[in-house]
Amino acid sequence: MLIVVLLVLALLNFNGVFFHAGLYLIYPWFHKIPIPFSLLVAPSAYLYVRSVLRGELKFKKYDWLLILPSILFAINLLPYYFLPNVKKKIYLLEYYKQSALRSGDGEGMLPAYFFPFLRVAWSLLFIVKIFKLINRFKEQANQKVLNDNAVLLKWLTLLNILLSGLVIAALFSAFIGPILKTTFNILNITLGISVFLICLALFFRPKILYGVFQPLLASTDEDTREIGKPIKVSQKIVEEDLSSELGISDSEGFRYKKAIEHYFKANQPFLQIDYTLEQLVLDVNIPRYILSAFINKEYGMGFREFLNRYRVQFMIENLDKPEWKSFTLDAIAAECGFKSRITFYKNFKQITGQTPSEFIKNRNDLK
Repeated sequence: MLIVVLLVLALLNFNGVFFHAGLYLIYPWFHKIPIPFSLLVAPSAYLYVRSVLRGELKFKKYDWLLILPSILFAINLLPYYFLPNVKKKIYLLEYYKQSALRSGDGEGMLPAYFFPFLRVAWSLLFIVKIFKLINRFKEQANQKVLNDNAVLLKWLTLLNILLSGLVIAALFSAFIGPILKTTFNILNITLGISVFLICLALFFRPKILYGVFQPLLASTDEDTREIGKPIKVSQKIVEEDLSSELGISDSEGFRYKKAIEHYFKANQPFLQIDYTLEQLVLDVNIPRYILSAFINKEYGMGFREFLNRYRVQFMIENLDKPEWKSFTLDAIAAECGFKSRITFYKNFKQITGQTPSEFIKNRNDLK
């Protein structure tokens, strides 16, 4: 959704360049094509901020309605779009000569001045909703979460402030244009500055683009913590730690643990070679930043290690399967969800203290 916001802003910048450089006289078919897209900026920004703050990775049922005004406005412009290029050039020659014509120009079948106010009202609605989302998150999050995501929150606030500036500039143009019978470049200037500042912020803070949330606790797929050694921590300490770190109650922690373990037992997602944390977020409906940190704190390991433990356990429990008797170790590894032989051997030895071959040999010797 952030990409959509940036692409539409870039398209609107091109619109300004085409107009001021007189390129519409060379490419008349492009005139007014970017206009309906301007109704997508604020809704797309809202969906982006909502997905980040709520850990959402899927659209909601009625989110598609947010593009409806843009589609309807494009339909409104169809009579102009289907004009022959010759007629468009004649229109554009007058359009460039008369500032009053530009300021009072109706967009398609709509009356003059209607679209500027429509765009401002529509965008303002989502600007307000974004500020509410940010404020609600700050009110509900504990200090630890706020500190860990300070950069992210500053970025979302900056983005919304810049979009607010665009709305104010558009509102100014909408009011002054009809009064002075002319157009102003203030909107194009504000648009250019906003895009520059957005790109600058992303350039110096690339972690903003890494995912839904900056992780509360550092854990990676290459976690080298000693595997197989239980963490000797009392349940009370664990519960208190979870509560303070993640801002969740004991009942929520119990529910999360039950949901994760029930899903793994019932659906065995670990058998999928490319199963990811993002997929688990969708499957158990727990926000990503909570899920990642919860697994780390509750089980004392990162997500990948957590996944591989289930895979190793699955192999151990199924070694006596008749159909596995003729399997090579590589085939067994694939059956258990491991992507490669090296990953299989490495994780198996870390978890059991033995290579797969040694484990099978010792198991057979005990029979």
